[in-house]
Amino acid sequence: MGYSKAEQETVLAYDNDNQLWKVYSTVPKHIRKLLSIGEMKIIESENDKPICVQGELSTKQVSMKKERVLTEETKEKLRLRGLALSEKSN
Repeated sequence: MGYSKAEQETVLAYDNDNQLWKVYSTVPKHIRKLLSIGEMKIIESENDKPICVQGELSTKQVSMKKERVLTEETKEKLRLRGLALSEKSN
């Protein structure tokens, strides 16, 4: 069953001396992503599925960005643009 929702966590710690991110995760979604982008050590597994991993990521593999907040007006413009593009492709 792995970890309960309350116990699941992902921790990122930046090592400035080595310019690396140290990562530890028990969140299934994050584990799948981490395994696909880097070499991770499987700490625990259950039924041949990793439930806890740890490893390192380069500075280029981790990014932070401001959350995009769309106004209703912007959403409508994007919706109309999408409709126009789908009509062009048909």
